[in-house]
Amino acid sequence: MNDPLSAILSGNPQYKEAYYGFLEIHKKNRGGTPEELAEFEKFYAKDFLNGIKNNSAERKVLIKGERLTIRKACIEDADFMQSVELDEDNSPWVANWPLGWRIAKFGDEDFLQTIIEREDGTPIGLIIFCDMRAVKEQMQLKRIAIIDKGKGYGKEALLLAQRLAFEVFGTKYLYLGTKEANLRAQSIYKATGFIPDMPDPCTKFHMNNTNDI
Repeated sequence: MNDPLSAILSGNPQYKEAYYGFLEIHKKNRGGTPEELAEFEKFYAKDFLNGIKNNSAERKVLIKGERLTIRKACIEDADFMQSVELDEDNSPWVANWPLGWRIAKFGDEDFLQTIIEREDGTPIGLIIFCDMRAVKEQMQLKRIAIIDKGKGYGKEALLLAQRLAFEVFGTKYLYLGTKEANLRAQSIYKATGFIPDMPDPCTKFHMNNTNDI
């Protein structure tokens, strides 16, 4: 472990628990040789340290719609983000990231974690994008989850995410995937303009930037 990260972990029990807790999860789930685990930890430690260094509680708005705003997430949002992922309506369809892994993804340049907020600043969901290193070519909407359901926020958040991808980041291609049984999500994806990659039941969808066609 590098000295800067060691110093941070020794002075912050929460980060230390999150860091080593996820390493134990990884070791248990993935197994592998001690050499393979050491190689994983080398990259994990780098991203974890960058996640802490680059963390900012500043409310950085990425795009604003009529009722919703998408802003950049920070470590202080981690408890809320986990509660969204663990919500009983969401947990069958989205993964739950432990704190250690989420912090590391804040330090991974390929990922962008965001919070969906109502007009009054109340957080109601999250969106995670990836492929950010190649964002001008393509962008993946890896995860979207809402807790304030039945008000059209999911559809509005998807439309806002499309604007963010095409108008702000200038990507050419936006894509996402879902589970075969998640028919509700598939219906919303179609309703917001996503094109199925295959016949029903659809699990992969995409959308091109019409300005590039």
